[in-house]
Amino acid sequence: MRLPSSQPSRSGRAERGRACVVTALVLLGLGISSAQSVIPPDREGLLKGQGMDLAAIAESNNWPDSRQVLAMKNELGLTRDQVKKTEALEKVTGSAAGAKGEEIVQAEEELAAMFQSGEAAEKAVRMKLEQIGKARAELRFIHLQAYLRMKQILTPDQVKQYTELKARESKREN
Repeated sequence: MRLPSSQPSRSGRAERGRACVVTALVLLGLGISSAQSVIPPDREGLLKGQGMDLAAIAESNNWPDSRQVLAMKNELGLTRDQVKKTEALEKVTGSAAGAKGEEIVQAEEELAAMFQSGEAAEKAVRMKLEQIGKARAELRFIHLQAYLRMKQILTPDQVKQYTELKARESKREN
């Protein structure tokens, strides 16, 4: 009588071997794709023209945000003209921010390409970083400018009412 072996049969070993090879290839493939990071990391937000907290300084100091003002238009008693101006501001800001975002993504990709090619040089890297820094500062200004303009569209009483509504909303969330 033959005792059961702890060793798998040849066909079992072959099956496990194939499974290990397939698993290794899958893991290797995942490793390669996950090691490739998105350049720049905020790419999606840049291309969509999103604020990404670039105007947090205005918001934290109760400057009116155009999206929030539109959401509160009834409570604030906006006129038709104010609604039109706010919608136009929202559209212009989104368009300008998206275009600037595309410019930043392009410059970031060019910077990455310098390193990927192995041809990165100090002077070229510094120039590209200055270009990216300037474009990012311009993008931040686009978002902050929207707050400045939004405040000009509202009356002082509406700005005060906006601040009070935001404070009440904040208390409800906490």
